Amino acid sequence: MSAYIKQLNRMMETAAPRQPPLQQQFMEWYGSLPEIARCRPFSMVEFEKALGTQGKYISPVLLELGWQRKRRWGSLGQYHRYWVPPQLGR
Repeated sequence: MSAYIKQLNRMMETAAPRQPPLQQQFMEWYGSLPEIARCRPFSMVEFEKALGTQGKYISPVLLELGWQRKRRWGSLGQYHRYWVPPQLGR
């Protein structure tokens, strides 16, 4: 049984290329944006499309990097959530 498990582990290592950690993926994507595109609020949908994952995995990365969650309230009591980069949030 142990040999079988080792064989499966070896197959997994060779079959699937490893993706860099989500924080590194985010930094590479964000760094590739033009400066004018970086200095603005972002919606979670933008991050999800760019990184190909769900917001529940992206949120901890953003918080760790100093991003801030904010809400913009409308006149009808509705709000829109957005994320502000560290340089704009202060």
